[in-house]
Amino acid sequence: MSETDEILDYLNVKSVDGLFSDIPDRLKVSLDLGKPMDEFSTIRAIEDTGRKNKAGNMNFLGNGIYDRFVPPLVDEIIGRNEFLTSYTPYQPEISQGILHSLFEYQSIISDLTEMDITNSSMYDGFTSLAEAVRMAYRINGKSEVLIPENIYKSQLSIIKNYTEGLNLKIITYGFGTDGLLDLEDLKSKVTSDTSAIIVENPNVFGLIDENAFHVSEIKKDSILITYYDPVSLGFIIPPGEYGTDIAVAEGQQLGIHMNYGGPLLGLFSFKKEYVHRSPGRLIGLSKDSEGKKAFVMTLQAREQHIRRSRAMSNICSNQALLAVASLAYLSIMGSEGLRKIALITMNKSRKLKNNMKSAGIKPVFDGINFSDNLFYFDRLEILESNNISGGIRLSSISEYNGYGNASFFSVTEKTGDENIEKLAKILGD
Repeated sequence: MSETDEILDYLNVKSVDGLFSDIPDRLKVSLDLGKPMDEFSTIRAIEDTGRKNKAGNMNFLGNGIYDRFVPPLVDEIIGRNEFLTSYTPYQPEISQGILHSLFEYQSIISDLTEMDITNSSMYDGFTSLAEAVRMAYRINGKSEVLIPENIYKSQLSIIKNYTEGLNLKIITYGFGTDGLLDLEDLKSKVTSDTSAIIVENPNVFGLIDENAFHVSEIKKDSILITYYDPVSLGFIIPPGEYGTDIAVAEGQQLGIHMNYGGPLLGLFSFKKEYVHRSPGRLIGLSKDSEGKKAFVMTLQAREQHIRRSRAMSNICSNQALLAVASLAYLSIMGSEGLRKIALITMNKSRKLKNNMKSAGIKPVFDGINFSDNLFYFDRLEILESNNISGGIRLSSISEYNGYGNASFFSVTEKTGDENIEKLAKILGD
């Protein structure tokens, strides 16, 4: 009997495939790597594969991950040896540098959002949203969550996975013909059983949703969770100013390269009265035995440190390196720099809509867009042949099907006016 057979026999599993039976077949990929190769041949094979990537395309991709300018100083800072690992700084006496950096990160995100407290980062925006739903349930124990009917499929899937076993009922609320959330519909669905209300601003349609500013007036005693775009806060009202209880976001735009989709950074802020129901960990400012300033992990309600039944989260070695990157980015840009980037982005969206309309391609909504713009267009095969990256169908990322095969085209401060004009001309022709 081989060693493999002995292991399988000990585990009472018939085959190696049985070890992966929990993974759905649709997610399994055949990795036929071929015969073994020497090191040089392996490197050459990887380079040949890499050459298949298309470089130099006009980029109109967005919907969560954006091609924004990252100052070289950000990469220089996070490349320093002090930030080589993001592992939990258990020994504060030898971890003051990273603890101080994370404390400043918490402070700057709290300032940005106008929220009381920010934890020292989560894995990404979507899992942060799911953690916020769990936190709301811990706060009030109620059984219903109200979500936008156009929420991303992936967001909804993660929320369902994270809340499995809590018996939460998910109820959707609608949008008006202007693409903004329907306050009357939402109000009619808020009951004494409502645990949390999720709003997104900018919303899934890419619009700056003015109605989101008034949800706190109708939420009663439920928890208001706002999913926001951090760069948009350079211009629009921060979530803390309109009654948000928990504010979460994807922080990739804050000094983190697209990197083919990751790694990402979850921003997680909340009101101070809910601190003992929050996930993750908090870095605090204290004093050492000599009365000198010292930084420590002041709250870490994880199952590694307290009884599992009392743990708020199982998040462990989070995205500390990326939190430092976002701290560096925001420190370099400053409030005026971030405002400038937000205004340029909105101006690019306006130019995109005007050029597309002139080319005969109608935007779905006439409101104010931030980065993502939705158009009545679905001939996406035209894009690849013209070296254009973009054109994400609404129906591919959201269950909402009210606009057929309308597609998104996104912009950032890096989107050139000449590329906007070229895109409109190509699609118009």
